[in-house]
Amino acid sequence: MAFDPLDIFRYFDPIDRFEGAVSTFLNADWRRAWRKAGPAGVLVEIVACLAAHNSPTIRVARKSGWNGQMVENVLARYGIKVWDRGASGAELYFCVKRRQVKWAEYVLLRAGVPVTSAPQEQRNSEWAARHQGAPVPAWRDKKNEGT
Repeated sequence: MAFDPLDIFRYFDPIDRFEGAVSTFLNADWRRAWRKAGPAGVLVEIVACLAAHNSPTIRVARKSGWNGQMVENVLARYGIKVWDRGASGAELYFCVKRRQVKWAEYVLLRAGVPVTSAPQEQRNSEWAARHQGAPVPAWRDKKNEGT
């Protein structure tokens, strides 16, 4: 894919950067940090927010038939919140909660989304391939089967 000069403006868009930074703090795992180590755990989580270590980035091939809204809809179906969305070069990118990144990767692979970021769980590709593109059944689908 050829370089798109608009990517420079998208990357430095102050609204997106602000939203990403605020969302990283809003989606931090404060309760777990407190339960794990009390005030020290919260301090560690603050540092993780500032360094963006608690919001892993997932990347998806940009010209693959999947747009950002489609990817976000797939993840939302399973309760996975997405923030700090963007496009850069040949990829779309977004952040998810650290505790949900492996699940998000699996859900996307299972739906046939071309994930280009480094694997978060090495077995996800193998597990997803067993289902030949069939999406993961959502809990709400199981509840509706009985009605």
